[in-house]
Amino acid sequence: MNERNYRLRVLKRAGLNEQDAEAVGEAVARAEKTTSGEIVAALTPSSHSYSFWELFFALSCAALAFVLFMAFLPGLSSFAARFFWGSLPAWLMPLCAGALIFLITALLFRFANIPVIDRLVVPAAYKNAAVFRRAMRFFAESGIYDTREHSGVLIFISLLEKKVFIIADRGISSKIEQSVWDALAAQLSAGFSKRTRPGATPASGHTLSAPGQSLSSAASAIVQTVEECGALLAKHFPPSADNPDELHNELVVLEGGE
Repeated sequence: MNERNYRLRVLKRAGLNEQDAEAVGEAVARAEKTTSGEIVAALTPSSHSYSFWELFFALSCAALAFVLFMAFLPGLSSFAARFFWGSLPAWLMPLCAGALIFLITALLFRFANIPVIDRLVVPAAYKNAAVFRRAMRFFAESGIYDTREHSGVLIFISLLEKKVFIIADRGISSKIEQSVWDALAAQLSAGFSKRTRPGATPASGHTLSAPGQSLSSAASAIVQTVEECGALLAKHFPPSADNPDELHNELVVLEGGE
C-alpha cells in the first residue's frame, strides 16, 4: 500500500478525510500567527504492535483448552476408538492435543489483532505507557523539542488505544501547568468519542473554506483544540518580529506499531 492510500485509510478510520486534514493544517497556521510557539498535530492507528500480549492471550486460551482436553480425555479416547479396529493408536490423542493447541493459538492470535479485542487483552497501563512513549519519540524525531524558544506543543492521537496526549516543551511547562494540557486532551478525547463520519453533519460550527463543506466532528474537535492551544500560547509567547514557522503545519499521519 502506497503512502497516500495508507494516509487515507488511517484518516478514514479516525473519521476524517483529506479536507478535514487540510482544515487542521490551516487551523495550526492561523494559531501560529498569534504566537511564537509551534503546534504539531499527529495521528497514528496504534502506538504499539502489542504482539506479546496478543500471543500471551492466544497461548493462555490454548492452555485452557489443553486442560479441558485432558479432563475429558477418557471420554474422547472412547469415542475415537469407535473408528479403529482393535486398540486406539498410541499416537492419535497426543496428535489431536498438539493440533488443537496449534489451531487455537493461531486462530486466537489472529483474532486478537482485531482492534476491539486488542483493547480488551492489553492492560490499560501498558497501553497508556505505549502511547506516551510513541508520543515522546515523535516529539524528539520531529524536532518539536528544538524550537527557538522551546515553545513547541504536540497534539498526539492514537486511535487503537483511544488515547490523546498533549506534550509541551520545557519553555512552556514553566509557564503553563500540565493539568491545563491534560484537560484539553480529555476534551479532545471526548470529541473523538462523538465523532461522525466525514461528510456527515458536524457537531460544532467549524466549516471548511470551500462553500457547502463542513468538518466532521473529529476534525472539529482537533481544530478546536488547536485554537485553544494557540490562545494559551499567545498569552505567554506573543509573536516575535520575524516569527518564523519552524515546523510543518499539516496533520501528520504516522505508521502504526513500534
